[in-house]
Amino acid sequence: MKNFRKFAKHVAIAIVGIAALSMTACSDDVDESNLYTFTGNMITGYLAKSDSFQLYSYCLKKVYLSNKSKSTFSDLLSTRGNYTVFAPTDEAMHYLIDSIYNQKDYPIEQVEDSIVEKIVRCGIIDNGDNNAYRIEDLNEGSIPITNADDRYLTIRFDTLAGGTVAKINNDAIVISKNREMENGYIHAVDRVVMLSNAYISSMIDEAPNLRIFSMLLKETGWADSLNFYRDEVYEQQEHPEYTGEPNWDDRTPQHRYFGYTVLVETDSIFHEKWGIDMPVMEQGVIVNEATIRQQLKEKCRQAYPLATAENLTDPDNAENQFVAYHLLEYRIPFNWLVVHRTEYGYSYKNPTRLSINCDNYWETMSHRHRRMIKMTEGPLTDGVRINRYYKYDPDTYDETDVIIPGIGITSINGDYDNNALNGFYYPIDDILVYSDDVPGKVLNQRIRMDLSTYYPELINNNIFITDHNGHYMPHGYLKYVTINAEASDYHYLTGYNCGWNDMYCDEHNITGAYDFTLRIPPVPFEGTWEVRLVYSYSSNRGMAQLYFGTNKSNLQAYGLPLDQRVQVTNPNIGWALYEDEDPELNRARDKDMRNKGYMMGCHHEGPSTGGIVSTTLYNVTSEHRLRKIFYTGNLKPDETYYIRFKSILSNTATMFVLDYIEFAPKSVYAGDTAEDRW
Repeated sequence: MKNFRKFAKHVAIAIVGIAALSMTACSDDVDESNLYTFTGNMITGYLAKSDSFQLYSYCLKKVYLSNKSKSTFSDLLSTRGNYTVFAPTDEAMHYLIDSIYNQKDYPIEQVEDSIVEKIVRCGIIDNGDNNAYRIEDLNEGSIPITNADDRYLTIRFDTLAGGTVAKINNDAIVISKNREMENGYIHAVDRVVMLSNAYISSMIDEAPNLRIFSMLLKETGWADSLNFYRDEVYEQQEHPEYTGEPNWDDRTPQHRYFGYTVLVETDSIFHEKWGIDMPVMEQGVIVNEATIRQQLKEKCRQAYPLATAENLTDPDNAENQFVAYHLLEYRIPFNWLVVHRTEYGYSYKNPTRLSINCDNYWETMSHRHRRMIKMTEGPLTDGVRINRYYKYDPDTYDETDVIIPGIGITSINGDYDNNALNGFYYPIDDILVYSDDVPGKVLNQRIRMDLSTYYPELINNNIFITDHNGHYMPHGYLKYVTINAEASDYHYLTGYNCGWNDMYCDEHNITGAYDFTLRIPPVPFEGTWEVRLVYSYSSNRGMAQLYFGTNKSNLQAYGLPLDQRVQVTNPNIGWALYEDEDPELNRARDKDMRNKGYMMGCHHEGPSTGGIVSTTLYNVTSEHRLRKIFYTGNLKPDETYYIRFKSILSNTATMFVLDYIEFAPKSVYAGDTAEDRW
């Protein structure tokens, strides 16, 4: 990092305020039964014996796992496990510490505890039951598992002195990789792996190539909406492990973090695409700011002609709507912008080989106008694309015609940090606006949203697709779910090593005498839509009356109760095995199911435990996934709709299961051609 001394000073100040917070990341002492008795090198032992890591080894002995623990990280790294450690050399430690205190060879014993703690927590990843990471195991972008400070590290590969080197957080070069220990891998780095404690709005403000976007962010008031990190009310409460049904091995979240992702145009993109003058700086001040403001006002009002309010903080102001469409209320690692997990022909154990296009839909932030953004990645997209509009072969799902290529996203901002305490920002290569083409073309299609990427809390708190299957969601934890009955227990199951027939292998199970209400995502335009709920049938499932409407406290019963115990082959549903040799018969069966309010699972996804997906949810012969056509009628984009699920069974040992939610406009389900099975 070019501006390292400024960064080090920033860390020294901000770290003091955050240290007390991060100390609650772990809650248990080291289990002494996990201590090895043989002579193989453990991470702690190796570091302590090496002449290159004496300062780092000292720090490991000083930092406790939590404010409730008597065990240190040195104790932890002496035990069985799978740990990935980016260990700074003594030279790297001096580089950081001497920069902070502006004194050569500053004594390690005099460094504040808060700084020592940050040094330790930032560079350690607990891989749980999975193998620790070798450098070759990692793809460019965010490392999938958070570090001991509940933060994501990033990795990039650069060419240096004729060879390829790995950089952690764009700064620390791995100078010796894959030192294999009995309990993981050590990667020696030439700089301390250190993460900024700046909030995302401040980090954007500090980037010298983002002055125009930062100006807009502050003037519209949106910068203030990005300054949340953690729910401190939740932090003060006790969160014991789940003790309900004995068959559930659920973890309870110990924190409730907030997070954000910001898509940003650089100054040069504003200049190239919109003709905005480049900022002219004198003594830290933009001297041509008034001209830039007027240019932005004209361009934003051309892009949003109906947004005529003059006040920049008004949701009906053009600049305000422009900025809002760049903001997501999720801390999304780059490799989760589009989730690849169970699509047909794909293996998540070989993540670089993409098979078919995947679309992820995210709701952007807004105080009034609810809008969606689509992100696409596939074998021909050249990375992640925003609002790509393409046609595909209904038999193979291969792209056949790209009408709108979409806007490209990059994972880094050159030499400038984009990994903030509460989120990420990603530069984009064109101007992002919610033009008429977005609802009219890009989003005028079937929209499939997994609940797991719809709930911000699962993304922001590192719960989504973790290496532990069961997670108990306390009442009030999920902002889009209201639990109406105390006896309702909400479980998120990641499907870890299960190979379940779900969109991402995961599912949402609600148990007990359940009664809960779900706020659903918005549709992109007013019209007639089908709303479909996706679930699996089983004898231990439940039966619920569903309610629907816009008045959350007074929803109206809609349709007959949904009984998830009914077998898919029941005549009231009519599922039948897909026959490759008789497409006419298949179409007739699909039509018959639709007439009864059901659809087969989609062809896009299939069951997987990491191997290539070769069977689809459309045709699985066990644990069938059904799409229940729950609602057909008029929906409006700026209305907020809710679905209530209320058990009507006296048996409280049943469960209600949800996987994803799907929206289809009339042009799709009743268009000139039949809706494809994908």
